[in-house]
Amino acid sequence: MDLYDNIANALNKKGINVAIGNMYDAMSIWKQYWRGSVNDFHFYNVKLANGTTKTCERLTMNMAKKVSEDFAKLLWTEKTQIQLSNKKATERLWSVLDSKENSLTINLPIFIEKVCALGSGMLVEYKKEGKTIIDYIDGDCIIPYKYTNGYINGVISVSTFIEKAGEDTLYYSHLMYHEFDGVNYTRYNELYVSNVENELGEEIEFSVKYPNVINPYIIKTDTPHFQVVRPNLANNYDCNTPMGLSVYANSLDKLKSIDLKYDSFMREFDLGRKRILVDRAALKAQVNVDENGKTSMVQYFDSNDQAYVAINGMEGQPVKEIDFTLRTQEHIDAINADLNWLSSGVGLGQNFYKFDGKEVKTATEVISENSDTFRTREHHWLIIHDAIYDLVKAVCELEGIQTKSISIISDDSIIEDKNAKELRAMQKVSQGLSSKKKFLIDVEGMT
Repeated sequence: MDLYDNIANALNKKGINVAIGNMYDAMSIWKQYWRGSVNDFHFYNVKLANGTTKTCERLTMNMAKKVSEDFAKLLWTEKTQIQLSNKKATERLWSVLDSKENSLTINLPIFIEKVCALGSGMLVEYKKEGKTIIDYIDGDCIIPYKYTNGYINGVISVSTFIEKAGEDTLYYSHLMYHEFDGVNYTRYNELYVSNVENELGEEIEFSVKYPNVINPYIIKTDTPHFQVVRPNLANNYDCNTPMGLSVYANSLDKLKSIDLKYDSFMREFDLGRKRILVDRAALKAQVNVDENGKTSMVQYFDSNDQAYVAINGMEGQPVKEIDFTLRTQEHIDAINADLNWLSSGVGLGQNFYKFDGKEVKTATEVISENSDTFRTREHHWLIIHDAIYDLVKAVCELEGIQTKSISIISDDSIIEDKNAKELRAMQKVSQGLSSKKKFLIDVEGMT
């Protein structure tokens, strides 16, 4: 992408090496699948019988978005708990997390869905007009530039805006640097302006547009006030970047196959609908003379009825009905086979999705602890847990909330074996094989 290549070149001149690679082009493709409209797939040309070419739009089941939504539902629900060492501190924390500005309960699942779709995302915590604010930043708006073994401690968030200057349009690019060295969190800003869209242009003084912003902003802390979140997957698109991978990045062919079959399934009803062949002359209005000799024009066939097809050469022949046999079940079986390959490919296991000819249904039964779905959920939960832990720690620091511990308890109500696990734990306590304290930690999720 031109803008990111411009940014990389500008940073390289400042001694900051950024490996852009092809990740942002890949994210652009993943984003197209997530929105359900891929430029070079869902729009295609068809040559008609008369020799003309028509542009068609392929229908989509939009399974990329469905998969991302379901990952988000597995990883975070309204039952997920964040608790501090005392009730008063927890209540104060949630008053910040679920304030009108932050609305964590609503925004975090959406953020996780985007992370699963685009492969990366970033959370940022800061003070604005006395309030603690959480920013949820999409993965295609961040550029890592300092990292060790995948841990990112230096990242740039990019935002753009335009302004009118007379008849000219000015394109601004705002680069915000976030760095954490284990002792200090540093945030500083740069501003660029260009007359050409998607070009970085030249750097101008940041204070020209933002005179009241402290630049740079440095705070002594042992906690970074930003978290880069990714699915827990190895990036086989670009091994040299710390950026993450979309959960369906290696299933694009399966997504295409599903949409091909779904489009064919829907066209089956359109192309295979009943048709009635009549002579073209029969559709013309005929002269009718009543008993008083008065004439009128009468239409014997409804010309707006799509079932009637007028052709030449049927004079004197009876009306002919054509009723095609629809291949409904064949299409449904083929789509379900593809859905199984897709759900297995993204780690959700077999039979997670089912198409019944009307809609895609998600497996609603409780998930077993030994299922692929559960293991995948636990695998990705490690990343989400650590990110939210650091977010909460940063918020507590900004708000001056004192706490001895932070506990993040995932929603295990979808796990089939929870009751059996609790029963076994109770039996161990009653038999003296385990302590009550261990029971509260393992079963109730207490710290």
